[in-house]
Amino acid sequence: MKPGMAWFRFVRTGLLATALILAAAAAWAEDYTIGPEDVLQISVYLHPELERQAVVNTDGNVTFPPIGEIKASGLTPKALGDRIADKLSTYLRQTTAVTVTVSRYLSRSVYVSGAVASPARYGFERIPSIVDVIGQAGGASPTADLSRVEIIRREGDSRRSLFVDVTAAMRDPQAVMPELKPGDTIVVPGTTVGGSGTAGAGVGVLGEVSKPGVYPVGPGQDLWSVLAAAGGVAKGGSLSDVRVISSSGGRQAVVTVNLRQVLERGGRAPYIVRSGDIVVVPTSGGANFARAWGGLQGLLAVGTQVLNLAVAQKLLTQ
Repeated sequence: MKPGMAWFRFVRTGLLATALILAAAAAWAEDYTIGPEDVLQISVYLHPELERQAVVNTDGNVTFPPIGEIKASGLTPKALGDRIADKLSTYLRQTTAVTVTVSRYLSRSVYVSGAVASPARYGFERIPSIVDVIGQAGGASPTADLSRVEIIRREGDSRRSLFVDVTAAMRDPQAVMPELKPGDTIVVPGTTVGGSGTAGAGVGVLGEVSKPGVYPVGPGQDLWSVLAAAGGVAKGGSLSDVRVISSSGGRQAVVTVNLRQVLERGGRAPYIVRSGDIVVVPTSGGANFARAWGGLQGLLAVGTQVLNLAVAQKLLTQ
């Protein structure tokens, strides 16, 4: 299991995904057909008193005074605006333009629950991949088990479950995942993170991460998941020179892990961390560990398994 890997990957790919979504948004809006439960914003040119929010009911209609009920389901926002404008001509002295926008796409929504930051119902113009939907829910929590994410799908009066190994799919760009459908429920299971060792033992994460701190680890937990627990690598962090300080047999050693190369080439076995390790993410452009070291002594209160701090400082600055 690789708990928590999603959060780090979402941080890495978030900017690119956002740019692609924004680039396609205008085209999607033109093609979008309104459905039940969608929330609409209706504006009438030169008549602010008529502006209102309307919810499409289960019959596919909206109520818009003074017209009353009007069919909305199956129409694009522009077509509905034109229809409302045509009917308003009966009440207004001159023709006017009506703009309809969809503020919440609830007719194409999915539910996300379990080990994610913000479990809730999420609506989309076009439902994206399961990875993007989990990202929309704030990403997987550090204890998430992404190897067995469940999709619960309603089929008539019955339901069936599909199970997806999101971890494997994220590592293999060619992997095919089930396409989500409106009404699906995505359940991200959690794992119990524990381990032997003293109370408070864990892995210290320092440097260019969102939330430096000490995080508990379980057997077989890898470097990706620890970085995910720390909120992911910050904007100025370097993936190509991550340092892991470990203690074995009374001796300390530093291992440099090039995660950038792992992402680009793939196929490499994950680096497994152990309780008592210290992970340091340097700034990009150079292995400058001064800022990370500044908070080290006050941070790493992780019990008897903590490395000798003087030795750690020497190893980091070599």
